[in-house]
Amino acid sequence: MTDIAGCSPARVVKVARAWIGTPYHHQAACRGVGTDCLGLIRGVWHDLFGEMPEAPPPYTRDWAEALGRETLIDAAERYLRRAPDRDITAGTVLVFRYRRDVPAKHIGIATAPDRFIHAVERRGVVEVALVAGWRRRIAAQFVFPDRSH
Repeated sequence: MTDIAGCSPARVVKVARAWIGTPYHHQAACRGVGTDCLGLIRGVWHDLFGEMPEAPPPYTRDWAEALGRETLIDAAERYLRRAPDRDITAGTVLVFRYRRDVPAKHIGIATAPDRFIHAVERRGVVEVALVAGWRRRIAAQFVFPDRSH
């Protein structure tokens, strides 16, 4: 069964959980070797669909602040489907804004309404509680498209 907007949530969660334990590595997207938060989403996309829609250009750790544009949300809108900004369900891609006055620059995948997987410096890919501090930073929600047809 697929949800209203895309891939089976169970499949997305299963694929994302296979990345848990991957070390953090800025700009990488290689399961078991190294990834950052964007690389995690790109890698899950690759595991789901077998192709990458585009390679991101090199980026610095302060890219969002330096550019001042919603680059991450804009890219998500090109390839993912926007999900309602209400209840979080398994398989939902969550885009986070660290501060209200800067563009969003972190991304993860919900595994349940109260948990998500993301890549964190010094910890790698982990599944953690979606606590209030993370919830209030959610800037947008997306789901992977249904590409089975």
